[in-house]
Amino acid sequence: MVSPRMGQGSGMRTSKELKFWALVFVAVCLVSCTEPAHMVGIGTTKGSSTGQVSTAIAKVVSARGDMQVRTQPMAGTIQYIPSVNAGQLEFGVANIAQLTFAVEGKALFEGHPNPHLRMVATLMPFRVGLLVAQDSDIHSVADLKGKTVPSGFRAAPLFKVLFEGFLATEKLSYEDVRQVPVSGRAQMWELFMQGKVPTAIVTLGDAGASQMEAALGGVRYLSFDDSPQALAALNKHVPGTSFELMRPTPGLTGLVAPTNLMYYDYTLFAGKDVPDQWVHLVVQALYEDAEGLRITGPLWAEFTIQGMSKDVGVEYHPGAIRFYQEMGIWPDPM
Repeated sequence: MVSPRMGQGSGMRTSKELKFWALVFVAVCLVSCTEPAHMVGIGTTKGSSTGQVSTAIAKVVSARGDMQVRTQPMAGTIQYIPSVNAGQLEFGVANIAQLTFAVEGKALFEGHPNPHLRMVATLMPFRVGLLVAQDSDIHSVADLKGKTVPSGFRAAPLFKVLFEGFLATEKLSYEDVRQVPVSGRAQMWELFMQGKVPTAIVTLGDAGASQMEAALGGVRYLSFDDSPQALAALNKHVPGTSFELMRPTPGLTGLVAPTNLMYYDYTLFAGKDVPDQWVHLVVQALYEDAEGLRITGPLWAEFTIQGMSKDVGVEYHPGAIRFYQEMGIWPDPM
């Protein structure tokens, strides 16, 4: 016969055990039942303005905890855009000219269309031009005739296309200059800082411009001819671009006088099979933390949440469309 004391003691121990195992069950459920953050990659160009933009996106999106974004630096868009198209990489960053070339299979992607790319967000305008040393005798693109100019760009062919477009604004071509073969942007910049070529392509606001200024004792952008004829010639090589008059602004190296630079939009894109929820999370993070993007550097100074859904001629991802409709910034159909 069990004594009342033993019965009470056993009952107390059983109650404690039940509470203990209940707590264990809750803890295990919290750990195992919580959905882990999605891990995704964003293709980018190593050590460039594109890299700076991609790093800012990864930082802002990852900070929210729902998704961890890792940049995947490569030599250029011709490497990572096909990966996004094939579903091997979720996101990528490129200017609208590159994205258009990729989707249509033209220029850099001649004969190799990438039909599975979808727009996620229009990010900001990029202004691009040709830097020369402050004391250079070159004052216009026309003055490049007969001069040494970087060419080839086997690892980064967009720069070759840009040079062809820039020269065309003054009815010039690579046949009118002395070509100096380079592999890509890094070698072009190095030769420019060494004084071995008189000009280099640089995005306005890129941190590299400060290095060039220090190396050469001052730099300035050449001003493009902004006539309709010059713009038409540029667009034959680089579609979706225009000219914009930029005035000297603190922090923007190379703008020493009002200068016409080439303008195009930078974009964030994804593969068509990236889940709608993931794309929705990304655009929501960018939309809700616009200031977090702007503080990463001057490239983001003109990013606006209203401009994220801009029509740039490339189909948007359904996940992005749904968010923009929810926020009331999706353009009304014409």
